[in-house]
Order: sequence, then structure tokens, then C-alpha cells
Amino acid sequence: MLNIIKTKLNNTYRKKGKNDEHVVFVYKDFVPAVRNWRNSIYVYNKNTLNLIPTASNYAIKLIKSYFNSYNLKLEKKIRKERLRRRLRKLSTNKIFVSNGEFKHTNDKVSITLYVYNRQKLNYLYKLRKRYIRLFAKTRFIKKLNQIKNVGLNILKKQERKNKVLGKILPSYKSKLFLIQHLYYKRFIKKSLRRLKYYMLYKQLLYINQNKFNNTYLQGLINLIKKLFNKNIEFNIINLKYFYFNSNIFSEPLVLKLRRKRRLLKYLKASVRKAKIKNIKLANKPQYFFDVANLYDNSNIDLINNLLNKLFIQNTKNSNFLKKVILDNIKYKRVSGVRLEAAGRLTRRYTASRSQYKVRYKGNLQNKNSSFEKYSYVLLRGNYKPNLQFTKLNSKSRIGSFGIKGWISGT
Repeated sequence: MLNIIKTKLNNTYRKKGKNDEHVVFVYKDFVPAVRNWRNSIYVYNKNTLNLIPTASNYAIKLIKSYFNSYNLKLEKKIRKERLRRRLRKLSTNKIFVSNGEFKHTNDKVSITLYVYNRQKLNYLYKLRKRYIRLFAKTRFIKKLNQIKNVGLNILKKQERKNKVLGKILPSYKSKLFLIQHLYYKRFIKKSLRRLKYYMLYKQLLYINQNKFNNTYLQGLINLIKKLFNKNIEFNIINLKYFYFNSNIFSEPLVLKLRRKRRLLKYLKASVRKAKIKNIKLANKPQYFFDVANLYDNSNIDLINNLLNKLFIQNTKNSNFLKKVILDNIKYKRVSGVRLEAAGRLTRRYTASRSQYKVRYKGNLQNKNSSFEKYSYVLLRGNYKPNLQFTKLNSKSRIGSFGIKGWISGT
């Protein structure tokens, strides 16, 4: 049995260099079919494959329209002017959803979605800036004291004047009572206006959060069931930053360029927001033990002892286990981003010529191949495994344009 394992090791592993005899490197694992083609399915009848691209496109349209739904009554109360339908579509204050990854089995379809909730962040920012500070204990008590000291003194003076004028002119007393009533009404409106807006934004936040609940997703699941005739399972991944997915990274740029044609400004701003850390390139891969000496009979007891120690440490300290898992994850850091825009993007209304602009940050090279001289598997025969690429097309009043986005990881 050990001889069979050794022959497999010779085929699947290779040494790093002539000087490093015991250091062994594993070939890159093949990326799953879902990540490679966005659809993974095996069927006997090949004619059923023809309908899958159209069905997946319809499903993505349904998902994006569900997450972009809004409450018109609440938005009317917040905004003075009604937002047009075209401007609402082009606004970046929404939930960005990437293209889904569909995995088909006999009885269900599992859909993986990457989501960046820009709308929630915007609502929280407005609440923090304008309303939550007002209801802090110190400020709230100060405002109550001001109302008590200043406002009540004004009301007492007004009551004294009413008594004097009421004795002189009895008909004038009713008019003063109406003026006093209006004064109270305006005072209450001003004091409760901000509280009203606070409650409206809280309701909008509640609607935003409920879009991800299973009870509200059930209606969307029933619609997508009719497309595939199978059970649907959603795997929604919330992204902390928008540049973790290339589709979400390039989609806001399309929306901005459709409204205002300020190409260089938006390109620089979107690339500048991407935070990229300097990645230290290791000279040698780190292992707990040498793989070359793993299957020797003399070292089996030592390996068992090492594994037992690891399990004991992991049960005592969960942070150690997190470090081990995070160190072995591939492409977990963003090493570079790149954006290209080309098409009718001039500021003139008669676009006689097209523009082409590029902005990038970091590096798109693969660390294992270009620096450490390891081979890696290409996706679909052309694409590198560390890159994520999207191509989007759109049009404005003067003409059409296209945007390409790349994100690389290490």
C-alpha cells in the first residue's frame, strides 16, 4: 500500500529546486466547475443544456429586481421631490448583487450570490450623522433644559400679556388664544420633525434587512422554481468591501458614467478606494512536517504525536485553529485591481470619437508562478486562477461604452 502511495506522490508532487531536497510543493488544485463556468451540471440528454444559459439569465434578473425593490410611500416622505424612475435605476444607493454561481443536482439548484449592501451603509451613515447624536444623553438633557428655561419663560410672558389685553378688549382675547394655539403647534412640529425622520429611516433599514430573511425570500424562490423545476437553495455571501468581487467593483462605474460623463474622475475614485496591502513573498512554503518523509514506517509514530498535539491545542485555543485555516486558504488577499473604460465617453453631446482610459493599483501577477516559479492550472485554457474578470456593456444618450474589471488575489 505504501509503495502505491509513493508512486502517486511522485506523479502529483514536484521538488522546488536542486538545493531544497526535502521541500515539496503540491500542484494547484483544480477550481470547481461552478467557479470556472458559473454553471455545473451533468445530464444524459444534451438538449437540456441549451436552456440553462437563458434560465440562469432570467433567474439573475429576478434576483436583482427583488433586491432593488423599494417602498414608494416611505421614500416620498423622506424626499421633497419625487425621484424619477430613470434616476432611481442609475443611483448607487442600492444592494449590489454579482452574477450567480449555479450548481445543479438531481433535486435542487444551489445558487451562490455575492452581495454588497451599499443601501444599508448609507442609511446607517445618515442616522449616525443627523439623528443618533441628537438623542445622546448629554445633548438631549441640554436641549430639555433650554426648552424649560427659555421656552417656558416666553410662554409665561405671553400669558401675562393675554390677561392685560383680555381685560381691556374682550373680543381680542379669542384671537390671542388662536395665536397661542398656533405657536404651540409650530413648536411641537419643529421638535418632532427630526424624530419623525429618524423613525422613517429606521423603517427603511428594517425593510432592507428583511430582504435577506427566509420568509421574504420564499416568494423569490417560488418564482425561480418555475424556471428550473427543482428546489432552490440560496447561499448569500455579504461582502465587507465592494472590491472583493469584480462584478460589483465595475458595476457602480457603469451607473455613474450613464449619469455624468466624468470618466477620469470616477476611474481614479473607484481605484483609489481599493485598499491593497503589501504582500511579503516567502522564499519557502511552510509545512508542519516534510511531505517527502511522510510515509516512512519509522516516522509514523512521530506524525501521530504531532497530529495529537495539534488537536489538543485546537480544543484549548480556537484562535490557533483559525490561523491554521486562514494560512491554508488560497487567494484570500487582494493584491491588485484594474479598470478599463472604452467607448463614447466624451462630454460633448455629439461624440465624434471614442475614448480609452486605464487605471490600476497593485499587481495582477500570480505570486506562485511569477515569483516562486511554480506551475498552475489555467481556467478554460486561458484565464489565470488568481484573477477575476468581468466585462460590462452599457449605453448613454451619445453612444455605447464598455468597462472591463480585474481583481487579483494571493
